[in-house]
Amino acid sequence: MLHCRTIVEAGSGAKSALWVDLCQPTPEELAQAAQQVGFPIPDRAGISEIEFSSRVRMEGEALVLNLPRFQYEAAQVVAPLGFVVAPNALVVQREHPVDAFTALEAELGKHPCVGPADLFLRMIERIVDYLADLLESLESSMSEFSRQAFNKPKGRRTPRRLERMLHEVGVMGRHIGALHNTLHGLLRMMNYLDESAPEWFGADAHKRIKLVLKDITSLSEFEQQLGDRNEFLLDSVLGLINMDQNEVMKVMAVASVVGIPPTVLVGIWGMNFATMPELHWHFGYWIALAVIVLSIVVPLAWFKRRGWL
Repeated sequence: MLHCRTIVEAGSGAKSALWVDLCQPTPEELAQAAQQVGFPIPDRAGISEIEFSSRVRMEGEALVLNLPRFQYEAAQVVAPLGFVVAPNALVVQREHPVDAFTALEAELGKHPCVGPADLFLRMIERIVDYLADLLESLESSMSEFSRQAFNKPKGRRTPRRLERMLHEVGVMGRHIGALHNTLHGLLRMMNYLDESAPEWFGADAHKRIKLVLKDITSLSEFEQQLGDRNEFLLDSVLGLINMDQNEVMKVMAVASVVGIPPTVLVGIWGMNFATMPELHWHFGYWIALAVIVLSIVVPLAWFKRRGWL
């Protein structure tokens, strides 16, 4: 999909500038957009490359900035996001809708931008705010999960509940990993701009880039903390699963040990020998049953006293 919008009108002391929005563009749409802006636009494979020289580079006056791994929260996927910033145009290449861009487009009527560089920095600022909201939401979910996992449960933790807990920790870990890739890509991009931003970016661009860098750095530290907490939760859930399995094995071990004495007694009295005094006792049968029951009760009482049950 190709959407082109004029962000600066010619005749107001500035040259006209375009915002070209490409969402899963076809080769024909890429060629059409390149013809409109006057410089080449990389395809999806080009914005997906992870080496630094492919992420950020200058091509003439156009500045190519790519995020090979960007988390699209609305679509729950990770896909590339690319920018090409030039004095006369801003090209955005994406795979899914970005809520931050939709809200920004709605505000352009009230607060027009002064050029492609200004619009690009507004987008980056919006993305950083969007990532901060994601991290805050993830931290809230993680805190609630931690509370549920470590509070004393009303009933026994069933294997199904433990499996669900493990699945939830895995989902949170996947989100943290996606956010890590996104923040890491943004950090590299903004560090490059901080050192090598073109002059046509404007006089106040350096301050804005510095501020965005500080925000991204703080978000990266917060994301690292969430990663450590998620790893702790993963170890804790696996520990709960091991405890549950050990409890099952303990019950099986106790059952096997308790069953040995009566098995021995029944095996002895089941022998076919004529000279067994117990066979001629009047109350021999009831005595044998009482001894068998006692051989079960005594080990159980001993295990209970030792705290093994």
